[in-house]
Amino acid sequence: MGVTKVAEDIIKERIAKKKKKQGEAEAKITPKKGSIATKTTVSATDIKQAKTANQLDAMQRRIDDMPDGNIKTAYQKMLTAQRERFEKMQADEVDTKTRKQQQSAADRKAKPVTMPSMPFNKGGMSSHKGNFDMRKGGMFSK
Repeated sequence: MGVTKVAEDIIKERIAKKKKKQGEAEAKITPKKGSIATKTTVSATDIKQAKTANQLDAMQRRIDDMPDGNIKTAYQKMLTAQRERFEKMQADEVDTKTRKQQQSAADRKAKPVTMPSMPFNKGGMSSHKGNFDMRKGGMFSK
């Protein structure tokens, strides 16, 4: 086969582009693996939110594969609205966590409040004063 140098270069470029696109597509699907040595706890809500994010991404890929038209536009609007609500909810959670962390740090840094000693042995009704003498029946006696 008489393949010229220019044709070989074109074929190599196409193969490189195809590999690059394939790698990008796999990177979208393949989960990123981090270090398993970290001791971070994963709550049930974190797992649920990760599943929701994956579902939104899968739906976006399906919409991207659809032919252009009114249905694709409508689906895209719905997905965009859902994604905005989801991201707003996550941002609100981050704000809440930040406020709680700042408050706990301030509480740890604050000096403990000491109350003045209360004179518990003072006050109350006296047992015998004038008309209120309890030994004589209190204020209701004559």
